Amino acid sequence: MTLHAIGNAHIDPVWLWRWTEGLETIRSTFASVLERMKEFPEFRFTGSSAAFYWLLEQTDPNMLSEIRQRVREGRWELVGGWWIQPDCNIPCGESFVRQALNGQRYFQKTFGVTATIGYNPDSFGHAGTLPQILRKAGLTRYVFMRPGPHEKSLPANVFWWQSPDGSRVLSARITRSYATWGKELIQHVEASAEGAPDFLDDYIVFYGVGNHGGGPTIHNIRSLLEMAQNPQMPAVRLSTLSAFFESVEAQAAAGAPVPVVPEDLQHHARGCYTAHSEVKRQNRRTEHLLMTAERVASMAWALLGREYPQEPLTEAWQSVLFNQFHDILAGTSLPEGYEDARDLYGHAAALGGYALHTSLQALTRQIDTRGEGTPLVVFNPLPWQVRAPVEAERVSAHLSNESGIPVPAQEIQSSTVTSQRRSVFVIDLPPMGYRVLRADVQAAPSTPSGTLRAEVNADGATLENDFWRLEVNTAGHLVRLYDKRHRVETLSAPANVGVVLDDPSDTWSHNVASFRNEIGRFDGAQLAIEELGDVRACLRIETRWGNSWMIQRLYLYRESEIIECRATINWQEQYRMLKIAFPLRLQEPRVTAESPYGFTMRNPNGEEEPCQQWVDLSGWTTDDEGERISYGFALLNDSKYGYDALGSELRLSILRSPAYAHHDPSRLEPQKRYRYIDQGIQTVTYRLVPHAGGWQEAHIARRAWELNVPPLTVNEYVHEGSLPPTASLLHVEPESVLVTVCKKAEDADALIVRAYESTGKPCTARIEMPLIGVRWEAPIGACEIKTWRVVPGKPPEIAEVNLLEEVVDT
Repeated sequence: MTLHAIGNAHIDPVWLWRWTEGLETIRSTFASVLERMKEFPEFRFTGSSAAFYWLLEQTDPNMLSEIRQRVREGRWELVGGWWIQPDCNIPCGESFVRQALNGQRYFQKTFGVTATIGYNPDSFGHAGTLPQILRKAGLTRYVFMRPGPHEKSLPANVFWWQSPDGSRVLSARITRSYATWGKELIQHVEASAEGAPDFLDDYIVFYGVGNHGGGPTIHNIRSLLEMAQNPQMPAVRLSTLSAFFESVEAQAAAGAPVPVVPEDLQHHARGCYTAHSEVKRQNRRTEHLLMTAERVASMAWALLGREYPQEPLTEAWQSVLFNQFHDILAGTSLPEGYEDARDLYGHAAALGGYALHTSLQALTRQIDTRGEGTPLVVFNPLPWQVRAPVEAERVSAHLSNESGIPVPAQEIQSSTVTSQRRSVFVIDLPPMGYRVLRADVQAAPSTPSGTLRAEVNADGATLENDFWRLEVNTAGHLVRLYDKRHRVETLSAPANVGVVLDDPSDTWSHNVASFRNEIGRFDGAQLAIEELGDVRACLRIETRWGNSWMIQRLYLYRESEIIECRATINWQEQYRMLKIAFPLRLQEPRVTAESPYGFTMRNPNGEEEPCQQWVDLSGWTTDDEGERISYGFALLNDSKYGYDALGSELRLSILRSPAYAHHDPSRLEPQKRYRYIDQGIQTVTYRLVPHAGGWQEAHIARRAWELNVPPLTVNEYVHEGSLPPTASLLHVEPESVLVTVCKKAEDADALIVRAYESTGKPCTARIEMPLIGVRWEAPIGACEIKTWRVVPGKPPEIAEVNLLEEVVDT
């Protein structure tokens, strides 16, 4: 057995310190590493995170030049290939792609190399869809440490990690720790040797003092060199991860029985899925803002020749990527770190918002908006047809479509105290396209179709349309959700309930698998009908628990199946957790949750799990006549990332309130006053989606995107234009394929289009850009991510590329 000693310096750029101190640590640590290289010619160093080198470039370009020389010598190994070491559950799939795109491009530009080893030793669990994203970005190997052996049993500490599409990366789990302190190195080496797989001749031992410790020390290096000469110790040599993996790959090719692990690598620190609601809300918001800005800006470039805002969007993405560092996005940093994160999200949002709305209005300026009344352009940023509610400020309820047919609209309360008009309407929109409506048109009043009722009575309140009947009791709990089309009672007990849980765990919730100690429920409701009109009804539910209050607004639409709840919470509790619970009338349920560019299926065992925009519980139930029917229930959300499911009860995790950066075994001192997470007002929007059949047939993945990416409106003026009053710019079929990205290529006058198969069934993707004359078909495997480079022209040039936008051999 050869132990490859990997010199490293684990650096948290933000944790118990702000990014400014993180930069100080990067500079001092890299300076120390360079000194050690002068002193010990055998010494090798392994480092990740392109953002560290970018920051160094701004402050000490001479040091960066010295590092560049060591990279050329093969003594400074660049790994990771990502902008930062992010949380590996919460970012969306495209964020992981951009981690690689920005990280690998920076490494190539600055050092002339790209990484081959994914590297996230400190992240708190790893989504099972990552191997495909890693491999398609040139990262064929992976190193991690959490979850440790006490948290997840693995067949060996070296294995093939396989994602649902079949992609594999050769992975290694670090034994014991990535860092060493003091004189514990001998015990550390021995423990690492014990963690080595018995079917291989090689394994790894990490050494070096992390964060403010300067990395590998003189004592570390001398001790390891002495061990190498000691026959009583495991065979140790100063090495690199590349050398280790090359040896393992050779042994695997020769028949070494390297096992396969086809699942996510969980769990560590489950409280991090929910801690610090605001940073998670801003992450979701800016991810979608930037993807939307790219789709719109790319169409303005392709159709109008408008300059694409490449540099601002890259800067915005890099700001978001930095904030996805695992101790920031997980909610485990100091309070001042979140002030910096807020500012960085604001910077990204300003850049993305400017790119989006200037590109959008450049497009709407070219639409022929001539006609009676004031033109209102309604734009769908998603590449599939949607039927969506739209709220528009300064728009009257007198609307007609491009054919002069009245559109049912309803005046609602403005977001200000003034008499300014605000209206809501439901409209069908073409795929990534638009329609021009006419406001203030004198026309016959619209006649809404369908039933819509809402009332408050002594027993509570009722909302009803042609699809659903909802009943709320005087406590403010949803006691009935009846599916009128399938004649199914959905609930088994009061639902949409704010459940308060005792949560004495630290910020990470170390060694906690579930949150089940209920201590109260929001109740004592004040009920009121806020809206009832041609378009929708709104029931306001005000409840309290302890020192906190919650307002839930339940929306039901006359001509839409959407059931939406917008919750505003004023939270004034500490070391408590809030969940929204839905006990369901389901048998043999199975839970499925969105993960980055995919989904994960689990058993509903009550444990806390990560999710993204949606989570679904499906099984079977019976209708009014006792007939068995396949049925399910999905929860879509705009900002949450944790849930649990126990049997047939599904609960969405809303917030947790420990002290900032409280890490076991530290204890709060009674005489001191601390700052607590998630205090005060926050908001969340979620949709309830009962459905016959499975989540795939209900197109839950698309419905979740529709919640998170609503239509946009532009109050245009009357003018001629080269674009018609309604059009589609980008369209994808079938419904299982989601096109998430359309952007300009990094280094070419071409479009980059990315899609993924969302249901686990292979198919043929059909993608069309009608206004620029581009259409193509391509097979896409189950759970596969595919990317194409499209050069518009006659004929257009279309080539499949990897996630780094390099042409692949198909």
